[in-house]
Amino acid sequence: MESPARELRMRGSPTRREAEESGCATDKVVKVATTSTRRLMKISSLTLFALVFLLAFLGWPSVVIEDAEIHRSILGVLFLTGIVLVALEDVVRLDKSAIMLILASVMWTYHGAVEHPTKSQEGHEHLTHELGKGLVDVGSVILFLLPAMALVESVDHLGGFSGITSYLVKRTKDHPGRLMPMICFLAFFLSSLIDNLTATIVCVKILQRVVPHRQQWRHACGGLVVVPANAGGAWSPIGDVTTTMLWIQHKVSTFGLIQWLFLPSFVAALVPLLGIWWQASRQEAEEHSKQEEVAIASSKSASLVLFVGMLCILAVPTVKMVTGLPPYLGMMMALGIFWLVTELALEEEATEGHGKSGVPAALHKVDLSSLLFFVGVLMAVSTLDSAGVLERYARFMQTVTGGNATTLAALLGVSSAVVDNVPLVQASIEMFDEPMDAPLWQLVALAAGTGGSMLAVGSVAGVTLMGLEGVGFLWYTKNISPWALLGFALALGTYQLQRMVMVDGN
Repeated sequence: MESPARELRMRGSPTRREAEESGCATDKVVKVATTSTRRLMKISSLTLFALVFLLAFLGWPSVVIEDAEIHRSILGVLFLTGIVLVALEDVVRLDKSAIMLILASVMWTYHGAVEHPTKSQEGHEHLTHELGKGLVDVGSVILFLLPAMALVESVDHLGGFSGITSYLVKRTKDHPGRLMPMICFLAFFLSSLIDNLTATIVCVKILQRVVPHRQQWRHACGGLVVVPANAGGAWSPIGDVTTTMLWIQHKVSTFGLIQWLFLPSFVAALVPLLGIWWQASRQEAEEHSKQEEVAIASSKSASLVLFVGMLCILAVPTVKMVTGLPPYLGMMMALGIFWLVTELALEEEATEGHGKSGVPAALHKVDLSSLLFFVGVLMAVSTLDSAGVLERYARFMQTVTGGNATTLAALLGVSSAVVDNVPLVQASIEMFDEPMDAPLWQLVALAAGTGGSMLAVGSVAGVTLMGLEGVGFLWYTKNISPWALLGFALALGTYQLQRMVMVDGN
């Protein structure tokens, strides 16, 4: 006769099997629901974009063309739809570059219909003029970004980063957690000397060499690079495009930027460092216990490559200040000089190898998809600028804040995480007539420079990280955005405290 315990176990066995079968059934239902939702979102978004193109051919209803408010609202909805699809890239399985390219085309197709370019010569000329303005903005960034990526990729391809990589590996071999603060400080100070975009590219390439296999830790370090790179650009007149705009138009001085914004910018970088460092260290504790070995070979030629490469990059802001020419011309010149110097200096090594070497070989590694994504983002934002959406929003901010400098700067910083901060800063320059180095301009420089770190698409550095590292929008929002927001808020508080101590205290 079976014991009661055994009988109970036998009765429990089917229950466990049923639970397992029920769990499998639940997983299947969830999988089917997820797939169906993904397909629905794909079809809905593509249908919306296709509808715009269809209306462009069949003719637009007059109400959505002639009414300026409805026109701006539709453009805003289209832009937000694209941003949401980029945010849900991992869910809907639509490539962000394709989304933004389609979005930019759809927005310009709809916006261009207002001018009736096929019926009005004046409308055609005005549309061409507006597109030309957008192309100038996009082209200047892409012509800077492409040679910058090519130059950094060439330095990496020729082993130029091997010395830095070797140093970082030795310093972090027994203490892997040291990598994050070291790369953070490098990005912060490097971005003040060159710019936040190039600093991000350099730091990400170094990270890919130091931790090639630990993706989560590299993503955490890369996400952190964006924050100090943007913060470092805020206190330097050549570190961020918005700071440069304020500097060129005599709203801020070099001494004033360094005196008043260095400490707040440092806080904006330090607070996220502490938070992300603590968060990532907890998540990667097991992986840290097995520090990977990275084979690194450094040579005299590698040191020469690094020296020439960094010298060329550092020459870019100098060329801009001396000649007044756009930065992309300086970066194009830097790539050309680096190309010729390395070909002459490494001629013997090149002849011994086979096939393409040096810069030509490195050019094949440049990530074009990230460039196309950036083209789409800039062209979409240029549509909002052309339609007057950003200018109206800037005036709305002025009305809501009542002209209070701190509140206006805070709202500007949050807004710059979603839309391009350049038109917002330009609108602020046109709206206010404060003297040079007034608190308003310093706060605008601080907020516009650091606010973009709150979202991955809020800055050039963040977009570059998404392209080079494949970091998702949702991952960045979950792991980086809260700390970037906290750093942004404390940076504004630090500036206000600094003013109270240094000005009101005297």
